[in-house]
Amino acid sequence: MDERTLHIFKLIVEEYLKKGTPVGSETIRQAGIDLSPASIRNVMARLEDEDYLYSPHTSAGRQPTERGLRFFVDRLMVVNTLKPSEQKDIRSRISDPEQTLIPLYERASTALSGLSSCIGLVIAPKTDRPVQQIQCLELEQNKILAIIMMQDGTIENRVTKLENHINKSDLEKLTNYLNEHIAGRTLSEFHAALHKSAKENQDRIQDLARTLLDKNILPSMELDLEGHIFIQGKSRLFEDHQAQRKIDEIRDLLKFLEEKKEVLGIMSALQESEGVRIFIGNENPILQQPTWSTVIKGYHDQNGRVIGATGIIGPTRLNYSQIVPIVDYTTLIMEKMINLGPLTP
Repeated sequence: MDERTLHIFKLIVEEYLKKGTPVGSETIRQAGIDLSPASIRNVMARLEDEDYLYSPHTSAGRQPTERGLRFFVDRLMVVNTLKPSEQKDIRSRISDPEQTLIPLYERASTALSGLSSCIGLVIAPKTDRPVQQIQCLELEQNKILAIIMMQDGTIENRVTKLENHINKSDLEKLTNYLNEHIAGRTLSEFHAALHKSAKENQDRIQDLARTLLDKNILPSMELDLEGHIFIQGKSRLFEDHQAQRKIDEIRDLLKFLEEKKEVLGIMSALQESEGVRIFIGNENPILQQPTWSTVIKGYHDQNGRVIGATGIIGPTRLNYSQIVPIVDYTTLIMEKMINLGPLTP
């Protein structure tokens, strides 16, 4: 594109992202372009031929295609810089001196939704975490429920059917044994220690504990893509002025988000990337719908591994220059709090 065409294209995209409606030649002329409406329409027609713009209706103006939005984001967009007051606002929305991780993830996704008027998304890692307490309860004969509380506040319930009945006294001993030996340890650490001691001691309670581990009732939670997902602000989608015309698309998106394992698939696209990723429409490796964009960034553990992500999902008509720094800074704060602890607001 020549300089004049670039300028007109940039004005069209910025106006579209601001108002969400097709942009006509008169609007561009009023923005200060010293050309006649006919000349502007000729430029717009060339941009349409090159698949940067399209007209949703015969008599309407133009709006950017997916290719056009990608070109704008990569070549023309100027990312805003957050003011110190805006950074402080994000920190105050997320930080809590007495926090555990679960409330942190919930506050972060809520903050992202509130600041972007879109869906706020946090993918939290499911790691090999220290256990705080385990409670074993009898559901019925030969079937027990293990309630596992992690030190980060997450709780997992697992049910197993034993080959032989366990009486109440043994169940209490099992619970006491587990809490005595597992508190403060990760499950994989406990698993290794239990199997090592089993070679020296064939105690019945040890056998029961080992059975729970072997049946994956006390799961070994190695770091992988199986994380927890926190999603806030689904109702925000209905606040868009085009929502009534996009009910089917909104319904499809909400249905997709319920399949949280599918959402986790985006983590693979973040493993080798640095910085904020912008997936526009069909570019999204998991969503692949032309209606929605995802702005997301991975956060790392102290070893530099990507263990989770924060971001937003919204219509392709996003204020990308404003949302990118919000996602970027939120991810930075999340990473620091997870690795170093609470920050001062």
